[in-house]
Amino acid sequence: MPVLTKLNKIIKIRVIKKEKLNETALIKEIERLSLETQKFNKSLVIKSIGDDCAIIKDKNCMLVSADSITENVHFNFNLYNFYEIGKKSLLINLSDIAAMGGIPRLFILSLFIPAYVNESNIRQTLKGIIDTAKKYRVSLIGGNISKSSEFSISATIIGDYKDKSVVKRFNSKAGNQVYVSGELGNSWMAFYLNGNKNSIFKNYSNLKSTDKKLIENFIDKYKLPEPRINLGKKLSEKKLANSLTDISDGLVKDIFSVTCHGCGCEIQIEEIPVNEKLKYICTILNIKDYIDKVVSFGEDYELLWTTEEYKEKELLKLSKTAGIKIKKIGHITDKPACINFLKDGAPYFPEDFTFKHL
Repeated sequence: MPVLTKLNKIIKIRVIKKEKLNETALIKEIERLSLETQKFNKSLVIKSIGDDCAIIKDKNCMLVSADSITENVHFNFNLYNFYEIGKKSLLINLSDIAAMGGIPRLFILSLFIPAYVNESNIRQTLKGIIDTAKKYRVSLIGGNISKSSEFSISATIIGDYKDKSVVKRFNSKAGNQVYVSGELGNSWMAFYLNGNKNSIFKNYSNLKSTDKKLIENFIDKYKLPEPRINLGKKLSEKKLANSLTDISDGLVKDIFSVTCHGCGCEIQIEEIPVNEKLKYICTILNIKDYIDKVVSFGEDYELLWTTEEYKEKELLKLSKTAGIKIKKIGHITDKPACINFLKDGAPYFPEDFTFKHL
């Protein structure tokens, strides 16, 4: 995930505290909201919020993952409102289940709340979380709240999969083709535009009103990721992927997750799917190194996988029926740990903008 200090220096906005948060009342409110999500997985939930632990049952194999977002690392109040922060905190966890070809079922939520975040802010955050949970039919079954120095949200996501249908990393073979879903770079461009919109509108006098509208629309559409849950499930069920992950940290880093030990990979830069509107915006803003950001910035949460060459026809059929772009961008080689990016057949060395977690 991209760190905010990559771009302009961000000035922290502190939300003035209007009243002290009441822990008991907040827990009751979260419990009430969780009921809106528990209708999706009634057969799994024996006991939910209200006891020391939730009690769940399932006949399938379980998938469990956790991720968190923290103020001034993964988001900033200058760029995201509380509703968007809530949505993002769950979306990135849902993508982890998609990256295994599983189905998300349940989640546990932890909120770390500083003194300057008030009740209205928390309500907006919870609305973003619950709206997302309802859209993807996942149930909130428990969690924790605590005071902290900065605002942070952590979620543990629980999913399942049918026996032997899960797709792991590091399972490709020499000769396999490399595929991605959707387009890469949209999250980088939305982040860049969102953080620099005012200066862009002020300093680029050649921008037409249609260009400004295009920029606004691009931010709105790609500011938050879309987890590819249905596609991951189809890839798993139809045996169309033998190694699978999601692109959270950028292609230049995540490609190593689908390259098995003893193999390498070649990626064709010109085959990487890039939004035409992104290219146009780079032209009018004179951004020449955009391809480096596209392949390394991350946060696209598109799926990245490998499979046998003969399955290309079935993948193209899936692309059409699912309404999702699927693009072949390279192949696995028998050269151990050798990842080559090629542009017009020549070696290409993208500058690495990958987010460093520590």
